Amino acid sequence: CPAIAEANPGLQKIIFGAFGLPFGLIMTLVTGGELFTGNTALVTAAVMEGKTSKKDLMKNWVASYAGNFVGSLLLAFLAFKSGTLGTAPASVAIATAKCSLPFEASFVRGILCNWLVCMAVYMASGCASLAGKMVAVWFPISAFVALGLDHSVANMFIIPLGIMRGAQISVGDFLVKNLIPVTLGNIVGGALCVMGIYGTAFGKWFKTKDE
Repeated sequence: CPAIAEANPGLQKIIFGAFGLPFGLIMTLVTGGELFTGNTALVTAAVMEGKTSKKDLMKNWVASYAGNFVGSLLLAFLAFKSGTLGTAPASVAIATAKCSLPFEASFVRGILCNWLVCMAVYMASGCASLAGKMVAVWFPISAFVALGLDHSVANMFIIPLGIMRGAQISVGDFLVKNLIPVTLGNIVGGALCVMGIYGTAFGKWFKTKDE
């Protein structure tokens, strides 16, 4: 709603975070889909625990990233052509703002974002019921949206949608100024900030066979 965004941008972000992205992650987890950002933590943990190889990690990351990218672009195109999300300039403003950040800021926002996302995935993996998974996902995902952090897969949707609606952003700007630094930050956030800590505390990370 443009009126809410103008009068109270914080509330607008909370509403967007409460009803948009949590729903997508819940669907992915419940149906067994592949999300690149979650895989930066889960598949990394599998490699460090000796359950799979680095080659398989790269295959998983590349396949899930490419699949997420294609799916996001398709969904953005369908949203644009159908007018499902209305014709408000929100996507243009969001896309422009995200592609105007310096590399370092986008990178750090990517770290913080996927730290929260992978915590949601990690907590949901310990829940047996659908209700438990929903609660585990809801708060971290809502928090990252409310904080204005950057998620590479979400940006694969919202920035192309903004471009389709007239944002003055080139494909090169989208990739270099946002998607690349955010993706690198997401990898650090998932692989190191979440699984690095929990893998060291509860797993076999950095431990010898005798330990």
